[in-house]
Amino acid sequence: MDLNTINLKRFHLHYFTYLTVIFILSLPLTAGLVEDGYRVIFYIGGAMSFAIQMAILQLRFLPRKIPALSESGFPFFTVFLSFFLNLGILTALQVLEYPFEATSGFLIAYFVHLLFLVFASYFSGK
Repeated sequence: MDLNTINLKRFHLHYFTYLTVIFILSLPLTAGLVEDGYRVIFYIGGAMSFAIQMAILQLRFLPRKIPALSESGFPFFTVFLSFFLNLGILTALQVLEYPFEATSGFLIAYFVHLLFLVFASYFSGK
């Protein structure tokens, strides 16, 4: 998926449609797998993850506005930023002793986000 040539409005529309479908599909799954008192915490962890992944993805689109950034290693920097930011948040969830459901919601949302990027790359043909 070439981040410089994709239509951002369509990308965002597909991304938020994907999130809505995933949320609707997850409701019956979490009813059976997550305890009632912790379901909100699970979704808070997931929402945190999706917000962070989308913010990092928006940083990846920044070289479209400022082309000089693409030559300075900015896309390479955002890969490391993503990795260490996600690792730091997971560590913070564990150190602050958040319930396991928040951590699992964060990780599941992270992998669902990556799955969307795989689908987007496949369907964009690049």
